[in-house]
Amino acid sequence: MHVWLSAAAPGAPNGTVADMAHLDLGGLKGNIGAQNYPVPRTADPGRYRTVVIWCERFSVTFGYAPLARAPTGAGG
Repeated sequence: MHVWLSAAAPGAPNGTVADMAHLDLGGLKGNIGAQNYPVPRTADPGRYRTVVIWCERFSVTFGYAPLARAPTGAGG
């Protein structure tokens, strides 16, 4: 299981998620509690629409959440 930032729309079919651009943030650290996954500074946040929990072995989505855009002027 991996955490991906995906260009696919939230809830997209597995084939679409697999075919769309994605950024693999690494293996899932656990299934309980909060977890943090660093995003490389070189990543283009405007390219991705969804966070996906992706099972590489079976090429299926186990969960997803839409990414929200930060308000203008937020962040550093």
